[in-house]
Amino acid sequence: MTNGSENPSSVAFNVAPFKQSLSMSLKAIRDGMLWLVPCLMISSFIGLAAGTLDLLGLGSDSLRLTISIIRYEMVSLYPYLFCASISTMMAIQWRLPRTPIGMLSIVYLAISHQVMDTSSQLVTSTMTFVGITLPLLFVPVISALTEYRWTKILKKDIGGELVKDSMNLIIPAILSTALVLVYASALEGMGDVISIPELSKHLDVFSEPLESGLIYTTFNSLFWFIGINGYYALSPMIEPLNSAVELNNALVASGAEPASIMNMSFLSCFVFVGGSGATLGLVMAILLFSSSNRMRLIALASLPLGFLGINELLMFGLPLILNIKLLVPFVIAPLANLLLAFLVIEMGWVDMPSALAPIPSPIFFNAYISTGGDPAALVLQFAVLISSLLIYTPFIVLLEKESQSEVLYIPSLDTTLNRREEEAYILTTDPVNEQLNKGTEYKGLLSKIKRIREREFFLEYQPQKSLDKGKVVSAEALIRVKDNFGNIEPPMKFMPLFEKAGLLTDIDLWVVARALEDCLDWQKQGVENTVCVNIGCQTISSREAIDKIVRLIKPHPGIVSFEITEESLVEKNRDVERNIAALHAAGSEVHIDDFGTGYSSLSYLNHFEIDAIKIDRSFVLSLDTERGKKVLSSLMGIAEQLDLDVIVEGVETDEQMSFISQFNRVLVQGWSVSKSLSLEQFIQFSGQRNQ
Repeated sequence: MTNGSENPSSVAFNVAPFKQSLSMSLKAIRDGMLWLVPCLMISSFIGLAAGTLDLLGLGSDSLRLTISIIRYEMVSLYPYLFCASISTMMAIQWRLPRTPIGMLSIVYLAISHQVMDTSSQLVTSTMTFVGITLPLLFVPVISALTEYRWTKILKKDIGGELVKDSMNLIIPAILSTALVLVYASALEGMGDVISIPELSKHLDVFSEPLESGLIYTTFNSLFWFIGINGYYALSPMIEPLNSAVELNNALVASGAEPASIMNMSFLSCFVFVGGSGATLGLVMAILLFSSSNRMRLIALASLPLGFLGINELLMFGLPLILNIKLLVPFVIAPLANLLLAFLVIEMGWVDMPSALAPIPSPIFFNAYISTGGDPAALVLQFAVLISSLLIYTPFIVLLEKESQSEVLYIPSLDTTLNRREEEAYILTTDPVNEQLNKGTEYKGLLSKIKRIREREFFLEYQPQKSLDKGKVVSAEALIRVKDNFGNIEPPMKFMPLFEKAGLLTDIDLWVVARALEDCLDWQKQGVENTVCVNIGCQTISSREAIDKIVRLIKPHPGIVSFEITEESLVEKNRDVERNIAALHAAGSEVHIDDFGTGYSSLSYLNHFEIDAIKIDRSFVLSLDTERGKKVLSSLMGIAEQLDLDVIVEGVETDEQMSFISQFNRVLVQGWSVSKSLSLEQFIQFSGQRNQ
């Protein structure tokens, strides 16, 4: 018996698994479409070329026909490309072999295409929708089936992992075919459920122009939002809209007034500015108000296409399809344009469109042509463009706030930690588990960084003494953190946190700027010492970061030198080589830090233009043995043969100093010279030692 007070959580429907599955599916769609951005750009620019040739009358008829056919063939491949790409992403999420699942998706889509009535215009235009949604059905089913032992043909790894994975997919793939057949058959009946021809009978562009336009515009946007080509899906409604243009044209030619505002020319020029969803306004909103590099790049590439009404790159690359956060403006923007343009033309302020401009035609030109050369049409088209911009802007700003709402500002470093890095896409073998683990780890990381973000970051300088000159000639800049009680924390306590947060480059840039400022300060006071700064792997391999550094140091050549680790030279050799050359061109030296440890290789000294090596303190600590002395002497000999300067760190005793003194071109750093000092202490120390 129950007492009637059961825990609601035990009886209520648990929506968490559904939300997680939906989130995974939407992420697979988004990421799968992003993979296809290069293909979409090729197709879009082929369309741009075709439209330009037609508009300007350039090229032969056969050339224009060939380009149009190429464009048509590429567009016809979209469903298969989407299906394969999304299936591959789903395979990663469900831990299935990627390539076989991608190939199966193409087979399943081909089966669906044959099962469905390909003679139906609605069904044909639905294939993109099928290509997007089909993987969301069959991939989880195959994953579930592979868990059963009776579906496994090979239970042992006989012919290798690839053979085993492929063979064990045979039975699940065959069984999943039944699901595909059912799905395709259900979609074939869409024509009965969504009876566009029947709906079009109730539309009259002449007696009910506004109502007809609102219905067509709404359905067009909704179809496109789920991946169905609205133009083809609504083809029965297109015919009366085109007929209205022809009738208007004939009436104007005979000296009569046009019969209907609502026609295809009106919709093309004043409603769908930039394509379905009036997306030219979206492009402008992104460029004006978004800081996402990915979104801005796609918007920038879409800008010239949007002027011709081509928005495939936005639809599939952003993407707009199934993007719930942009559904409202995607539907509302063209409706608002329609109402505004209809009202203006109804008032007689702009001539009624009576001609169909060439497709595609650039905005303003198409409005001018369609209204018979009315200059006011250009003003109206600009007004609806601004209307679209104003409608999309709040939603882009909201997206921007969401991405910035979890940004942690670190005042003393003048930098931020983004919790949600939308601009970086990293493909892993198990993104689901990675995201779950990353969420827990990130909360802990964020909590730790919050505790230190208000603390003071500053630099200390450890002097470097030239044994040849007998005086301090340089200093290494060392970052420190001071808490609210004045306690100083060493880098090993906070640098790992910043490394996990991806902030090491920000810190490097801050250290370079501060060290340069301090160095210039002490040189003004008569201390002719240079400064050395450590920069990490991320920084030395980043062109953007090195370009920023070069802009800082170029006006002051020879003042700042840089230490990089041997690890930095392992990967991205070309970028590192270019960046080292850039630092040299700015007048700076580049040293290898901790030479002889970790990734040590003489080939680095041969391949990269290095000025000095910094010998790790572990070799200094070994000087109490004969073997240690031989090893250090060998390193000194290598440096001498390669004409490299040497910096020896960690020198703490007179015995160590005495042994190192026998070598030339050596700088010594360590407690035997001095501990790390504040700026004021370093200026005083250098002034006293160098007198």
